[in-house]
Amino acid sequence: MAEKKFILLVLCVLFMNSMLFAKQQVTIYGDDSYPPYSYKENNQAKGIYVDILKLAFSKMENYEIIIKMIPWKRGLKYIKQGEAFALFPPYHDKDRLLWMIFSEPILKEEIIVFGKDVNLKGKTKWPDDFYGYTIGMNRGFTPYGVGGAAFGDAYTAGKIKIEEANTTEQNLKKLVRDRFLFYIYDKLLDIGPYPSIKRGIVINTNDGHLGFTKKNVNYMFMSDFKDTFNQIIKNLKNSNEIHEIIEKYLK
Repeated sequence: MAEKKFILLVLCVLFMNSMLFAKQQVTIYGDDSYPPYSYKENNQAKGIYVDILKLAFSKMENYEIIIKMIPWKRGLKYIKQGEAFALFPPYHDKDRLLWMIFSEPILKEEIIVFGKDVNLKGKTKWPDDFYGYTIGMNRGFTPYGVGGAAFGDAYTAGKIKIEEANTTEQNLKKLVRDRFLFYIYDKLLDIGPYPSIKRGIVINTNDGHLGFTKKNVNYMFMSDFKDTFNQIIKNLKNSNEIHEIIEKYLK
């Protein structure tokens, strides 16, 4: 009888230890169509942010983190409704502050104008030189977030029109066919397959973040996760490891 009690006690201790040291499982969503920063290829998560986050997550010993890539607009909806814990890589946007908590900035992106040489010629002032034109953008991005305050105001005032597509590739094909004359996106975009498309002026810079839902009743671990993640990102920036990841994509 004593032996059975001892075995039961040992099993209880082992169970409690396993519960104590079990890692918290977390799913993080990412934009599946934002190369070279965040995209899906052959059903695998890839991109600069993915590489940075995988490195950061590997240092978060109390968490088992899964990255899932989904369409950007769907990801924003999940965060807004509290159906997802976190999403990358949103820009800091005043409208999103109502329903999103932003992490430590992960890296700074430069947004530029793409177009054909003949159309970019003489276009040096943003957004004034582009009044009256239609600008291509990826669906799910906001004019203020991508193009800056002056561009957002110009769009709101009807001085500039916007045409959206779901993916970067779709927008580049539209640009080649002159569906619109200008497209705004990150400067690291690979335009090699589109020799008629050139890079124009820098129009804005944005910091990418990990965005957390404000409907966090189901995520009691959020405070610890966010604080731990923010400190790790600061350390990676100070150690130059994030810069080293970016450099690999510039070669």
